Amino acid sequence: MNQFSSIHALEAWLQKHGIGYDAWGKDSNKSLRNLWQELEAGEVQLKESPPLRVVEVVQIIIRRNHEILVEAEQEFANGQRRFRNQPPSEKVKPGESIQDAARRCLQEELGLELEAITLDLTTHRQHQTNTNSISYPGLPSQYNFHLLEATVSGLPEGEFWRENETEGSVDPVLRHRWAWRPRESIKFIANP
Repeated sequence: MNQFSSIHALEAWLQKHGIGYDAWGKDSNKSLRNLWQELEAGEVQLKESPPLRVVEVVQIIIRRNHEILVEAEQEFANGQRRFRNQPPSEKVKPGESIQDAARRCLQEELGLELEAITLDLTTHRQHQTNTNSISYPGLPSQYNFHLLEATVSGLPEGEFWRENETEGSVDPVLRHRWAWRPRESIKFIANP
């Protein structure tokens, strides 16, 4: 549940805590409106002291031989691109289990049918990272990661682009490029 009554209340909170947002919405950064929408959807929380954006994230590891599927880059509506090199990742919604978030991620991000997805729950690992958000420069963020491995069918052998089909969102990302990469070249810390 969003703790702010309006986007203006969110803006006032950021100003109160000295968090500049002038660069937001430019280049490959998300906008103040994007943060408001994340709060409205319950995908993130803001903590007061110290100011902190808290995000629950599921990352799914899909292996093929000695490689792992990664989102190589994102292309935004304004033509900017952001290079990622991260496994499929998704914010966990309120009341959603880690497994449901993982399935939703693979359906939305890769267009997979439920029947094509097998999650290995024995591989579930967790870790926490505090960092400055790439999406919202200057906003300290805590990412609570849940890693799961999955076996899927129906993915292309090589690189491929996929249009963003996130339901009910005004996500600034237009499309994603997916690629198979050697395990050792993968970042397991996301900045969704």
